[in-house]
Amino acid sequence: MKAHIHQEPRALLLWGVTPETPGCDELLRRAAAFRLTPRFVGAADFDTTIGDLCAGKASVPVQALPDLLPLADTHAMIVGGLRHDNGDLNAWLDAVKKSGMTFPVRAAVTPTSAAWTLGHLLEELSAEHAALGASQAEQAQ
Repeated sequence: MKAHIHQEPRALLLWGVTPETPGCDELLRRAAAFRLTPRFVGAADFDTTIGDLCAGKASVPVQALPDLLPLADTHAMIVGGLRHDNGDLNAWLDAVKKSGMTFPVRAAVTPTSAAWTLGHLLEELSAEHAALGASQAEQAQ
């Protein structure tokens, strides 16, 4: 069963990416074509909900960061507002590939994840990323 994707607002949260990251200018151009509002997120946003980040609301002051930030050295993309049932989400993923940027970790905002903090979502995505990497390593043996 597919998760219900949170349809509004249209936003693109980028973790581990800055405007100077190679390919970012092309990614932002493509995001504009999809009417996605890009937001560069970082440790200062760790305690802010995904829904608030997508809506452009001010970040909640960080109470305490973990010693090791999840996905600290990984580019991650969280997209909100694109539907999978009409092909928008897949078209966006194709556009991302054409931009030249790679995102080992990707997520779409769902009603559940919209209520999570960025830190919680990154921890979940980090665990999935690690499990997938372990599974691929086992298959290669």
